[in-house]
Formats: sequence, structure tokens, C-alpha cells
Amino acid sequence: MAAPRKPQDAATIAASLAALLDALAGAPPGSPAAGAFVSALRRRGEELAAVGGVEALHEARTAALATSPSHAAVLDGAWATIPGWTA
Repeated sequence: MAAPRKPQDAATIAASLAALLDALAGAPPGSPAAGAFVSALRRRGEELAAVGGVEALHEARTAALATSPSHAAVLDGAWATIPGWTA
């Protein structure tokens, strides 16, 4: 059985979101890789919400949009099931 993951701070999680968005941009739409990246974005969003609340999600989304406005739809879709999330 794998050891539990060490809790991370909001800044570390937000940085990983940027890396996942970059990786997703290089994956063919609809591919298994793209699906895996979106699932990872959802999980990291859940972790970020647990650490910093919905406010931290909004801050991370704003930072991602500064890089590329197209990230909005990806994050909004991935985070749609996170309690309290609204774009």
C-alpha cells in the first residue's frame, strides 16, 4: 500500500496546476492522456479547495488566465463538481 501523500501548500498546488495545463495543451483532444490530465486538474483543484477554500481556486484560475484565456473552460469543466465552485 502506498504511503499517504504529504499535504502541500496552496502555492505548490497552484504551480502544479500550471504544469498540468501546459501538459494538457500538448495532448490530443479527447485522448486518454487529455482525460488523465483533466482528472488530475480536478484532483488538484479539490486539494487546493481543501487547503485554501474556494478563494484559492479563484486565485489559481486568475493566474492561469493570465497565461492563457483558453484555460478558463478547462478549469471550469474540471472543477465543476468541487463544492462551492463557480466560475
